[in-house]
Order: sequence, then C-alpha cells, then structure tokens
Amino acid sequence: MISLVLVAYRSSNHLPAAIQSFRDEAARLGRPAEVVVVEQSEDADEEARARELAPDSLLVRPNRGYAAGLNAGIAAASGAVLLLANPDVRFLPGSLGALLDALDAGWDVAGPQFELAGWLFPPADVQTPLEELRRWLAGRWTRQRFLRREVRRWRRVWESAGPVAVETLSGALLAVRRETAARVGPWDEGYFLYFEETDWLRRARRRGLRAAVVPAARIEHAWGHAAEPGRYAARFDQSRRRFYARHFGPAGLAVSRLRVAGPPLTGPPPQESPGALWLLSPSPLGFPAAGLRSDTPPREAADAFLTACPHCTALTLFAYDPLADRTLGTWTLQSAAISRW
Repeated sequence: MISLVLVAYRSSNHLPAAIQSFRDEAARLGRPAEVVVVEQSEDADEEARARELAPDSLLVRPNRGYAAGLNAGIAAASGAVLLLANPDVRFLPGSLGALLDALDAGWDVAGPQFELAGWLFPPADVQTPLEELRRWLAGRWTRQRFLRREVRRWRRVWESAGPVAVETLSGALLAVRRETAARVGPWDEGYFLYFEETDWLRRARRRGLRAAVVPAARIEHAWGHAAEPGRYAARFDQSRRRFYARHFGPAGLAVSRLRVAGPPLTGPPPQESPGALWLLSPSPLGFPAAGLRSDTPPREAADAFLTACPHCTALTLFAYDPLADRTLGTWTLQSAAISRW
C-alpha cells in the first residue's frame, strides 16, 4: 500500500489535482493506494470541499502547523510507503514510479524534481552556518561567484539521468518507507511552518540515511499558494532561528540573524542567447532560481510562471552560458512589464 498524506490549509482549489493525479499514477502501476487528507483550515466550507473529494481518510483538526499535521496523517495512514506532501502538487506521468524505483534502489528518502509552467525548480538549499554565511556574502560582494557555484549545483540535478545524492530536500513532497520514518521519529511540532523538513532530514542524515532527488519524478508544484512568503515572513524567521540554534548552537544562532539582502543584478537583456540556460527567481538577488533552456528570452514562459504563481509580483531573470560558465545579462521585471518585454 502507498499512502499519500496531504496536509491542507485553505487548499481546496489544489486538492483535486493532487488526489486525482496520485490515484491515476497508482492505477497505472497497478499498486494499491490510499489518500489521507489532514484538513487544518478551521473552515467548514474547506472541510466540506475536502470531504467531497472522498479521500480514504479525512482528519479534521485545529491548525497546529505542518509538522503536527504530518504526524497525525502518518499515524492514520496504513501504507508501507508514505508520500508526505503539500496539497499544491500534481503528479506528472511516471513520477510515482520513479520515486518508488529510487526507494527500491536503496535510497532512504526520495524527493521529486519540481516544476511549474515548464520551469525546473532547483534542489533545496543546504542549511548550515557556512552556507548561510556564503548566501549573506553573496548579497553584498560575491554574488556572481555564488551564482555560478549554485548554477553548477542545480545543473548537476537537472541534467542527471538518475537519482542524485543531496544533503536535504524540499518538504513539498517526500517519499519514504514507513520503517524509515519510524527510525527517524516524528516531525518536530515546535516548527509551525518552515524548516520542519530540514530538521527531520538532518536527523535522518545523522542516522546514516541517504536522500536523493529523482529527476525523472516530475511533480508540478504551485509554490507558496498557502504559505505565501510575504505573509509568513515572521514564521520563517522564527523557524530559521530555532533550527540554527538547535543544531549549531551559538554559531548557528549568530548566522540566523543575518539577512540576505542587496540590490538586484542589472544588465541589458540579450536579444538572442544560443544554448542559454534562462533562470527565473522571485528573489531580487536571483537565487534560488528555476531554470529553462531557450535560445531567446522566454517572455511567454515567464508570463506563464507568473500566472501560475500569482503572489510572485516581480521576477529576477538572467541568461546563463553553460559553456562559458557566466551570466549573459540579468534584470528585474515587474509582473506588469512581462507583456511589454
């Protein structure tokens, strides 16, 4: 049995695609499957819409955070394989099979390659004091060098034919066997939102467990639909400080007070960029960034990303030459300016 555990908060617009696409994938594989929805909206209409979707199990609970919702969902699930997910995901053809193949091949935790409107999301950022310091320096003096390093890291995943070992994964969807989940233990409910998966995966790594991104497992992720970054900045900061202090002591607490900031990169956009890798980011710094290959500026693709991510009101875009390992041009566009590009 494969169990999909979805923790929902005002997510009724996204749940149908998540549930149906998962059921379609399980049916293609001929594998028994169940859907567990943990409904935490504290809203009768949201509960009614979730119930209409006929999940195998519906838990209606007060909103005590994502980690608490996952713990409840895992306890209610019966599958030997658990998929722990945000509600704003959609399984693309072949994705479930690729994740299961990775677990069968010996990986302890597997994460998919997320995408949105044709853009590939980068692998999750490593969270250590050294990496946090590098990000802070990149916001002031070493941005181009940092971006080149990050692009190389992202391409290692994007261009791989098989699973790629990583230190951490995005918590939007994780595939894990039940015995592995039990070995790591419950998710820390002290994190209401953000860094709960980072904490759990760090504990898994300390136990010698291996995590991988599976490029063949494509999952569409409507990034930030409920946990919109601008609205939950205080929650993010609180969780970030808690994670760094708990795992790295005084040094971690010190770097958790750093703020990555700085003006966006500037430069004239090239009209043609043969073989270019275009990168798009909601951050004014340009990282992390989703990627798309195109010889010309991908105006329509950028517009499609903004349509799929309505809270992304501005984007940093840049063209990157993989052969020369350098950026060809970088600039910031407001959402209203995309159509005039």
